[in-house]
Amino acid sequence: MSDSITVHAECFGELASLMGADTVAIQFDAPFTPARLITSAQEQHPGAADLLSRTACARGDTLLAADTPLGDGDTIALIPPVSGGQPNTRPHLTAERLDLDALLAETEDDSCGALVVFGGTVRLTNAGRQVESMDYSAYGPLASKTLADIQAEAVEKFDAHACRIQHRTGRLGLGEVSVYVVVRAVHRDAAFEAARYALEELKARVAVWKNEYYADGSSAYLEGTEVPRPERPRGADDAREPGPQS
Repeated sequence: MSDSITVHAECFGELASLMGADTVAIQFDAPFTPARLITSAQEQHPGAADLLSRTACARGDTLLAADTPLGDGDTIALIPPVSGGQPNTRPHLTAERLDLDALLAETEDDSCGALVVFGGTVRLTNAGRQVESMDYSAYGPLASKTLADIQAEAVEKFDAHACRIQHRTGRLGLGEVSVYVVVRAVHRDAAFEAARYALEELKARVAVWKNEYYADGSSAYLEGTEVPRPERPRGADDAREPGPQS
């Protein structure tokens, strides 16, 4: 067996800036696991060490446990804390302008007496700073799977008939819609509760990052929520203070 392997680490959100590229080759010694990959990345990119300590690893649409075996030449996505297919005809993630009419048509159901629509837009100010635009990036395979999971959970938990979430990617200007959550249920309480659940879970779990651009010419990635990992589910570490959600 080789004394070392090289893994191609795909960097998302602020990690791409801190590590200097969208994809970085990380060479490291055994054990050949995500835990060792993260440690080696911290050693080779000390400026990203803090963020890497809160970063999960994924292969395709699957989050990896810390001891999952890795092989030479593997491509692994590094998923830092997130800002916040399918039987549906439209994708969960798109760079195109969101089409609310299409989402309403997909979920149309005459048996439902309640329809709740939430739309999130780019706002003028954040934390006292004037915003000019927002850039949304995503790790597509995992983000799409997580959005599908959240939709199914919202329907099951609150006895809703339909839940559809669609999120924009790319650079958006002031007032542009970045996300829609559409829920239909027989009664309004279920529709409101399911929509709120879907939105909060999206903010906490979906691999989307927000880079905010300000009127003074500066920009900053918004702080996010650490992605749950197989060995550390969401809420398992109660001693850690949660970071602000974006």
